[in-house]
Amino acid sequence: MPNGSRKNLAKKIKDCRQLVSSKKVISCLEALLLSTNDGLVAYELGHEFEKIGKTQDAVEYYERAETLFKQPIYKNMARAAINNLAIESLLAAKKKKGK
Repeated sequence: MPNGSRKNLAKKIKDCRQLVSSKKVISCLEALLLSTNDGLVAYELGHEFEKIGKTQDAVEYYERAETLFKQPIYKNMARAAINNLAIESLLAAKKKKGK
C-alpha cells in the first residue's frame, strides 16, 4: 500500500476509534474493513472486541489480520495478540478451577 494510502487509512481508523461507544467504533471499523480488506483494520477490530471482553470475536479478527498482513513483523504482532488471549484464557480457567 502506498505511503499516502497508509496515512489515509490510519486517519480513518483514528476517526473510528474516536467515536463514543464501542458499538459505534466496531461498526465504523467493520465498514472500513469491508471497503479495504486491510490487516490493520482487522487488527484494530480484534483489539476493540478484546477491550469489551468478546474474546472469540477478537481472536477471529486477529487471525484475519494475520492472514491479511504481508510483512512478517505484522503477522507476528497479530499472532502475539492471539497467543496472549489464549494464555489469559488458560490462566482465568486455572484460577477459576482453584477456587
